[in-house]
Amino acid sequence: MDSDDDMSGDCLPAITPIKIDWLDLSPFGYPDSVGLSALPGCRFKDTWRDVASDLAYLKLEDVSDVFVLCTRGELSMYRVPTLLADYESHGMTVHHHPVLDGMAPGISELLEILREIGETIGQGKRALVHCFGGLGRTGLVAACLLLNLDDKMTPEHAVRKVQELRGKRAIQTVKQYNFIHDFRGARDEYLKGKGANKM
Repeated sequence: MDSDDDMSGDCLPAITPIKIDWLDLSPFGYPDSVGLSALPGCRFKDTWRDVASDLAYLKLEDVSDVFVLCTRGELSMYRVPTLLADYESHGMTVHHHPVLDGMAPGISELLEILREIGETIGQGKRALVHCFGGLGRTGLVAACLLLNLDDKMTPEHAVRKVQELRGKRAIQTVKQYNFIHDFRGARDEYLKGKGANKM
């Protein structure tokens, strides 16, 4: 397939700042510490962003760590093949945890993501989490972060908070919904197994 099939010849890069929605973690002492967004610099179909402008805006927003859930194949398809290196050249730490579109990570991978986010915001830094649209995989990570921080929050409440922030299309597939609902049980089972293996 010709890579030009997905764009019109008269497209100009978007000059509006990339939209970052900040997850409300103020009850846990981390106000405006974790941002959620779509893919910076994306050039695909009707989306035609400028990667340099988006990265400059992330720096302006004091983002120090970026959690990228896209695969390398997606980064190439959406015309930002060097994005991971671009983040690093702008002084940002990259946490690349590729998850297939519409899918959920394994529980060990998800817990590693949450651990790294916790370390980042625990040091007073700002983190950005994104996939392609900033809805499915990003929404899943955000919901599980809330559930991990607040044991009294229900999965439904976590999903609702993410959808209030990112829109009704956030968290997109049955697999992702089920993962969120099963997250605590899977987390506890995984950690219990790890503890048993150490004995």
